[in-house]
Amino acid sequence: MGANAWDYQEMIYTSDEVLKDYDMDDVVWSISTDGNRVFGWHSNRDIPYGHWNCEFSYAGLTNSEDVSDKIPEALQSLWMEINEKIFNGKAIPVRCYANRHTFGTEGYIHTDTTRKEDHTVVIYLNPIWEAQWGGETVFYNDKQTEITASVLPNYKRIAVFPGTVPHKAAPLSRICNTVRTTLMFKVSIDPQPLSDDEEKLKTFLKNIGADTIPHRIGTLYEHLVRVYHILASMNAPNYVALAGGLHSVYGTNVFKDNPDIADSAVLEEFGPKVNHLVGLFGTIDRPKCLEEMDDSISDEDMFDLRCIECANLYDQSELNEKDYPNLFKFSREARKVLK
Repeated sequence: MGANAWDYQEMIYTSDEVLKDYDMDDVVWSISTDGNRVFGWHSNRDIPYGHWNCEFSYAGLTNSEDVSDKIPEALQSLWMEINEKIFNGKAIPVRCYANRHTFGTEGYIHTDTTRKEDHTVVIYLNPIWEAQWGGETVFYNDKQTEITASVLPNYKRIAVFPGTVPHKAAPLSRICNTVRTTLMFKVSIDPQPLSDDEEKLKTFLKNIGADTIPHRIGTLYEHLVRVYHILASMNAPNYVALAGGLHSVYGTNVFKDNPDIADSAVLEEFGPKVNHLVGLFGTIDRPKCLEEMDDSISDEDMFDLRCIECANLYDQSELNEKDYPNLFKFSREARKVLK
């Protein structure tokens, strides 16, 4: 391992040296200008208070596919530097976003994943930080009964830890006159399927050659697996998540480069409910009929198809209030219903 490489036996790794000489100007500019900025992002979904968030990867919480090509160039370069120095080039980024906290927008204890192959990388971006401002990243034992470590957000400091470790961003004090800004790479090393459904989906997609078909970003396989994970992260029913992970294998009114497979392939492998949604998604005039609520589609199918379309558009960074006001609103409401 290199001089800066992380010993994987360590629970929490921090360093002020890895990025000491790295020019962060383009990174800071990218965070200020790129991505989708929202207020109210929840660090803990069970607590109804949030903070500022800027999404770059548009990926589900359980995503297992490389999102390098989905993030801005400045962040790609930064990730390459970190990957080489910390992970010896062996990790892939599966999510990427920035958080911002001000006084009154504290974080809450949570974990980032249940997959043991996943790690979280935090980069602190405030050029000046005083200890009395608070804002530490606080780590807890598994039972959340003891604090095991605490990291001050000093400039260019990097913290790396398993995503299964409970942690939070501590509150900022009222005398803090700035916004606490952090950039996160959620990364994985040879991620394994979290369920039999995911393993079955990935095997099927590779068997039909979806990993050899180009898509807008990466391959069709990568896009479909990411859509599956977005829906799984929304707590969509298994059959909806699977249908989302197969939504264009028969082709759609927009996507025509689908695999050459039998019309019954999905039915035989995944059953009638999944096949019904995949077949319907492939034949309707979408996204128009889902944005405008075509009354020829049953209420149950409409809800399921809209979930799939929202995940499909979100993965491609196209789900926005201007172009799809009804689907955008639905995506916010659906998360509450599915929860």
